[in-house]
Amino acid sequence: MSINWVYFYEEDAPLGEIKTYLEKQQFQLTSTSEIDRLHSLLSRNNQSVLFLAAHTQFNIYDLCQEISALYPSVYIILVVPEEVENLKKAMLNGASDTLRSTYTLGELSEAVAHAKNFMHHRSKMEPNLHHHKKEKARVIAVASPKGGVGRTMLTVNLAVAFSKMGKKVAVIDGNLQFGEVAIYYNMKPKKTIYEWVKEGYGQADYSISQFMTLVDGGVSILAAPPRPEFFEGISEKHIKDAIEEAKKSFDIVFIDMPVYLSEIHLRFLDLADEILLLTTNEISVLRLSQLYLDTLESIQLKDKVNLILNRQVKSQGLDLKKIKEILGVEVFFTLPEQVNVASSSIKSGQPFMLSNSRSQLGKAVWKLSDKLFEQKSGEINESKKAKKWFKVGK
Repeated sequence: MSINWVYFYEEDAPLGEIKTYLEKQQFQLTSTSEIDRLHSLLSRNNQSVLFLAAHTQFNIYDLCQEISALYPSVYIILVVPEEVENLKKAMLNGASDTLRSTYTLGELSEAVAHAKNFMHHRSKMEPNLHHHKKEKARVIAVASPKGGVGRTMLTVNLAVAFSKMGKKVAVIDGNLQFGEVAIYYNMKPKKTIYEWVKEGYGQADYSISQFMTLVDGGVSILAAPPRPEFFEGISEKHIKDAIEEAKKSFDIVFIDMPVYLSEIHLRFLDLADEILLLTTNEISVLRLSQLYLDTLESIQLKDKVNLILNRQVKSQGLDLKKIKEILGVEVFFTLPEQVNVASSSIKSGQPFMLSNSRSQLGKAVWKLSDKLFEQKSGEINESKKAKKWFKVGK
């Protein structure tokens, strides 16, 4: 895979460390301050990463939006003097990532690494893109038997990470009575799964995507009903069909599960290709997680589980070997504790993968998304699809 690295910048402005850094990585950077030359460079190579720096002749955000529309395959890194509060504006105008003009070498290194990963992931998708054939959709349920451990936080941020990898991503709020997915994106959707059931279900002219809300980061969410009692109008059959419909339009479908398990929620887990079970290194939470896993084992769903240890602090709590002994499964991934990043994200209603992706927690979610991507890259392990003995709605 050969990446076309391009830098559009103000004439006579210094290139900074970008050129030097890329050359050390054995990459060649082509720089230009002429718009016609830029279009020429981008039009002849669909594997392009563009550093787009602020320019006195152009509104950088308008130019970013134009380029993303004309060349949707280009990965745009917007280099701006503003602080991170403009990241949301950059993403809305088509940027894939941003760098402050006063970037550090570490920040530049991370931006280049993210761009390389994106191009690597997309190159694996190229055969499907050329033949206009969508890859097999992947359904990931994010679960925890304990509230407040970061389940919804992980769901919304993983969704953004996969979206930034070039995937088409949906999130279904499985907490049908008290769902919070929309809140984490600072949205109050006019249409939810309730409206889909009442107005669109079974209607050929209404796709489920029409009842989803597109949020920051390019993620579509199917929100929970606006009132808890509306939950009673949603059946297992509705859930099954909602997931099957979503799989037709999206590459990845995340399901944010509630802490409890009903027949409907067992249906969610049954239809998922894998289950991310979130826990923490606390005895009370681990005991609940053990009970949850025992339940999944009794209905032959335990093999789908990837155990995620959240808010892990070095040298505190039980070691990973002991946790494996207690729960009977390996710890698939650990996420660090970074309360300030998580709480700021919740208060602002913006996933930290948009507002603070270079934080320690953001880097960890990038690594987790990479690990999940490399784990079959959407090809589900058939051994995880054992037949279930329990009865679920047809």
